[in-house]
Amino acid sequence: MKKIFIIITTCIFLSNCSKLNFFGFGEKKNKFKKYEINEYLWKSSESFLSKYPNVESDLQEGLISTDWIVSAKNPDTRFRIAVYILGSNIKHENIKVITDKERNVNGTWIQANTSILFNENLQKIIISKAQKLKSENY
Repeated sequence: MKKIFIIITTCIFLSNCSKLNFFGFGEKKNKFKKYEINEYLWKSSESFLSKYPNVESDLQEGLISTDWIVSAKNPDTRFRIAVYILGSNIKHENIKVITDKERNVNGTWIQANTSILFNENLQKIIISKAQKLKSENY
């Protein structure tokens, strides 16, 4: 009986060690660290894109994207935005913004060119918001 008690006590003790993570207990990795995604870039991107309909996100892929957005000023133009978070630091190299643009010509949506400057401006806005979020949390 003593041996069983000692074994159970030892298992419980070991399972509570934060470094061992034995039996599913212990210190859990932050989900952003697990996928090497910068939390502030992610939250900033989500916040920025939340004003658009049908935003989807996949933390494992580092992707946040919108559905097609139709301009109120020009209903014959639509676009969608995809933001990829590529690393764990707030740097320009760790965020990529891709936009697709289409124009309606006689009832058919035809792909159009998007401005590189437009993507760069979105990237700057997201990085700026991420830096602000980070400074607020310190």
